[in-house]
Formats: sequence, C-alpha cells, structure tokens
Amino acid sequence: MQNDFDARLLAEARSLDMAAEAHRLLKGDGGIELEGVRHSEREFSCGKCVTIEILNEAGAKVLGRDIGHYITIELPGIHEAAAADLVEPASAELARELAKMLPRFEAADPRPILLAGLGNFKTTADAIGPKVISHIQPTNHFFRREFAGEIRPVAAITPGVVGNTGVETAALIKGVVEQIRPAALIVVDALAASSISGVMSSIQICDTGIRPGSGVQNHRLAINRAYLGIPVLAVGIPTVVQAASIIRESASLCLTELNVSRADLPELVAEQMLSPFEHDLVMTPKEADELVPLAALIIAAGLTRALHPGAGAADFAEYMQGV
Repeated sequence: MQNDFDARLLAEARSLDMAAEAHRLLKGDGGIELEGVRHSEREFSCGKCVTIEILNEAGAKVLGRDIGHYITIELPGIHEAAAADLVEPASAELARELAKMLPRFEAADPRPILLAGLGNFKTTADAIGPKVISHIQPTNHFFRREFAGEIRPVAAITPGVVGNTGVETAALIKGVVEQIRPAALIVVDALAASSISGVMSSIQICDTGIRPGSGVQNHRLAINRAYLGIPVLAVGIPTVVQAASIIRESASLCLTELNVSRADLPELVAEQMLSPFEHDLVMTPKEADELVPLAALIIAAGLTRALHPGAGAADFAEYMQGV
C-alpha cells in the first residue's frame, strides 16, 4: 500500500535537494518504511555513508525524485577539522562510492569522463563547482593507451551560470558532449540544506543527474541521461539553507522549551518575518570562506582517486592542480 502522507509533508520532502533529508523527514520518528525505497547506513573513519535507493515508480513518487541511487557522505567534523585531517579519509570514501557508479574504463575504448563545475565563482556559496574544477588535472588532451594503467582521459569545464552567459547551462554542456562524446558526465554543484546543521556537513552523490538551482527555487533545464544521452552523475554539498527553515526550526525549539502546542505557529512566524522579501531568502554560514575551499578539495580529491588508477592514498595530490 502506498504510504499515506500529508500533502504538505510530501511537498516539503520533494523540495529538498538531499535525498537523505527527504527520507528522514518522511520516515519520521516512528520509522515508517517507505514503499519502493531501500535505505542503509554504514559508518567509516570520519563519518557515515547513507544510501537511499529508489527502486520503482512508487518510491519515485513518494520521494519526488528519479529512480536511482543517492549516496550521502556525512562529515560531522568538517566544521572543526583542518584540511590535512579530513581530505584523505573523506576523499577515499567519496572515491569508493563514485567508482561504483562510473562506467568501467577500457583501454580499447578510451572515451573521456567529462567533469562540469556548475555555479558562479564570484559568489562563495555558489562557487563549489568551479573550485572543484580548479583542482582537477585534465588528461584528455595528452592521453595515450599506454597510460591506461596510470590515468584515465578526463576533460573539465566550468560553464558558468545563465545570468552571465545568457545560455542554459545544460545546453552548453550538451554542446561539449556532442563534440567530445564522453563515456559519462559528472556535474558538481552547490545544494541547499533543510536545516542549518546540514549546511557544509555532507556530500551527496547520485546517478540521476541534476536540475541546477532547484534548491533555491531557480529551476533550470535538467542535466541528465534523458537530455544528454550518456550516464550523468551529480556530486553536491549543501552550502545554503532557506531562511524560512531557520525560522521554523528556531520557533519549534522555542515552543518545545515553553511546552506550547501550536503546530502551525512556526510556519506563521516564518511567513511574517520574511514577508518584506519578494523572493526566497537563503543563508550561508560565516565560515563559508573556509569551508567551501575545504569541501572543494575533498570532492576534487575524491574524483581524482575514483578516476585515475595511479592516484593512491599516498600520492593522489600529484594528480591534481592547486593543492
């Protein structure tokens, strides 16, 4: 039987960028099992890996996203850790999960992997994609088959944002895809969290592509297999949270402390406080200037280790730029 959820709860879950957050919201404190969804968790040295697998149309309907795999690598210590403490173990976990989703590389068919860093490099909270690409060493232009045991052909682009180019990001990527015909595309982008505690503390990987800007209500053309004709993986980290979410969370905590039961009050408070703003307001922590470069380094290291056979634990930085 299809899970019976309140329409408002379903709408909220489907608006979230992070599949793990949507699953947690719908599952609730009672631990309701969601039809068509498989969930598992595994701890590693510096965090936890949460896997949400949407198995069929029933699962896709309830979670509001495509059938596929959604992996969340939770890094609770990222706000305290120095880059040297977290990059190696976190990137190793990221590489392990990415490697499962990437097409197998054959020297006889040396099509490249195309990486695309989405976002605006001039805005810290939206710069994660370009910053990741700044650490990637492209190899497609000099790759030869005898290098196959060491490196894989990789191409990398930063297509910018439609506000600066006047062209849909998906259309720009499609043009490159048609020219170089990669084996797969990996897009990297900033996401939005559902609560302030979720900002900059987890990395999501999925094999269903991405719709840029959806987390901040700025929906653009989807970048996925249906549009491009090749496998599309998406890697993202929440760098912002909706201001309304912060207000609702704070109001709920106040009600709990005061032992007041008024379920609709947090929403009413959020609406009233944000009424002067014409558009949805998002916020990022003041530590973003330090956290975004750290997250970009972790993601770039994970990509590098997943893509290149020679990029081992001790020397993966040699396969990167700007480290």
